Amino acid sequence: MAGGGSIQGMIVSLRNNKNLLRPKRSFLNQRKEFLKAAKGEVNLRKASKEELELFRKKIYGQRKRQRKIDLVIWSVVGVTILFGTLSLTKTLNDQIKDSKKGVLHIKMNNYLELIEDGDHWLTKRKWHNAIFQYKKALEIFPKEYDINYRLTYALCLRCEADFTYCKEAKDKLDELLLQYPNRNELLELRGILKYEYQ
Repeated sequence: MAGGGSIQGMIVSLRNNKNLLRPKRSFLNQRKEFLKAAKGEVNLRKASKEELELFRKKIYGQRKRQRKIDLVIWSVVGVTILFGTLSLTKTLNDQIKDSKKGVLHIKMNNYLELIEDGDHWLTKRKWHNAIFQYKKALEIFPKEYDINYRLTYALCLRCEADFTYCKEAKDKLDELLLQYPNRNELLELRGILKYEYQ
């Protein structure tokens, strides 16, 4: 087993030397091969300056046409990609808007159900249940006047009936009065909490 590494190194070295000794395919070698294939009879004639100029113009013309074709192709590809991107962006924006509308619709349904349930408990004089439902509705739309008023109203009734939640009712009413000072229904609620305002 000893010496396996040196034998492998020798094999690689011999392979590399063999590749170095292989004839190169240079221009001169190709010319020799061409002459050999033509049996030594190659009739190359020299082109005149006019022929070279025509040949040059022909090559330049072909390149110019190819550049125009490439420009048209890349323009079409670019416009297609641009419109595809714009279309995809519009589609994604529409989907986002639709999903937001769907979420808003679900929120609105939950909000209305909670208010309806709170109103039901309020008519049965179950203040605690009504307050609970109104607070849940308030979490959905915290800046909505209607739910803020209903919650304040339920808190005021609970304060009047059980003398509980009075401070919370007063704080909530003061907050609403700051935002809506000319609402008559808020001034009526202040009459319910007359003991708190003394």
